[in-house]
Amino acid sequence: MLHIYEAQKILLKNTQPTTKIEIIPIENSINRVLAEDIKATFDMPRFDNSAMDGYGIKISDVGKKVQLIHKIFAGDKIESIKEGECIKIMTGAKVDESIEAVVPVEFVEVYEDYIQIPNDVKNKANIRPKGEEFKKDEILLQKGEVLNQARISLIASLGITHIKVYQKPKVLVIPTGNEIKNYFETINEVEHFNSSSLYFKFEELAEVSILDVVGDDIETIKQNIDESYDLIITTGGVSKGDADFTTEAFKQSGYDIKFSWIAIKPGKPFGFAVGKNLACLLTGNPLAAVFNYNLFVKPLIRKLAGCKDYYIDYLELFTINSLKRKAGRDEVIPVNLESNGVKLSSKRGSGMISVTSKSDGVIIIDKSTWEIKENSKVKFIDFNRWSREFKEFISE
Repeated sequence: MLHIYEAQKILLKNTQPTTKIEIIPIENSINRVLAEDIKATFDMPRFDNSAMDGYGIKISDVGKKVQLIHKIFAGDKIESIKEGECIKIMTGAKVDESIEAVVPVEFVEVYEDYIQIPNDVKNKANIRPKGEEFKKDEILLQKGEVLNQARISLIASLGITHIKVYQKPKVLVIPTGNEIKNYFETINEVEHFNSSSLYFKFEELAEVSILDVVGDDIETIKQNIDESYDLIITTGGVSKGDADFTTEAFKQSGYDIKFSWIAIKPGKPFGFAVGKNLACLLTGNPLAAVFNYNLFVKPLIRKLAGCKDYYIDYLELFTINSLKRKAGRDEVIPVNLESNGVKLSSKRGSGMISVTSKSDGVIIIDKSTWEIKENSKVKFIDFNRWSREFKEFISE
């Protein structure tokens, strides 16, 4: 059986990023992947301005009483001063080159139309210089970054209305199993609702379509393999039981089965097939399917979608409880974030459904470790942090 790292390497090696681009308005760009660098269209700030409400002065007047000659607000025309004069200036207002520092209002004594300047004012104090944040033509966002609210707001601040993004990859989900029904149907005492497919449906970086549940039959599965999609995800039928036909259906359809098993718990039955498109063949067990989706399929989708950061990242935290386990395979363990570390869950059976809804992420324990002790340093993975370089994310 393949090690986790080797399986991930094979998946990503066989995945080619999309080259399809479209231009969209920025208000529709949440969770889209940039297909171009975003450059600053001007300096920021665009001019020297006051960092706070205060008084614009000359350094030669520090410690002296000077005449207040004017007041300006943000957007007002700039005013100059001479030695012995000052201007009351509000936050964001443009600073004339004759003003050498801004003294906050709370540090100044005011006497009608005069002020007393304190003794400890430094040159350029509280003046934000032109281009302090960024310079014109500086790259602010890079091609391959996923757009969130903050990044879209930054683009809007540059006066950019439309941007180039990669088209979302198209994903087809084929749930299999004679005992599986859609969540909106009625089940009997030996049937189960299909839950994994809806989990995949909410993938933000792809357009996901879900077929009705397909029965455990090679020919039926083959009929539903659609090579017009960039990626096919199946659930069920990948173990070694009498009704496990999914892998064989893809093999008979001309796909190259790169692997069928991974040395992981839960989720050992997991296949990857390459044909005119890609196919990830997941187990029907809900928890195992979700774990394998996040560990293997999600990085593949990120690369397929044009993201530059598609390797799993982590935070190093400490455990607040202990857990014994059977050594032999790398194991995925759900955890909860607490103020003093992560709490390990004892519930992690491959068929469990509620576990992921009650956990904040996972750790993956090395196959040789049979006990995780309290206060052990572990690598916490929440599948929201991604790296542009491979990192060893298994905890030892």
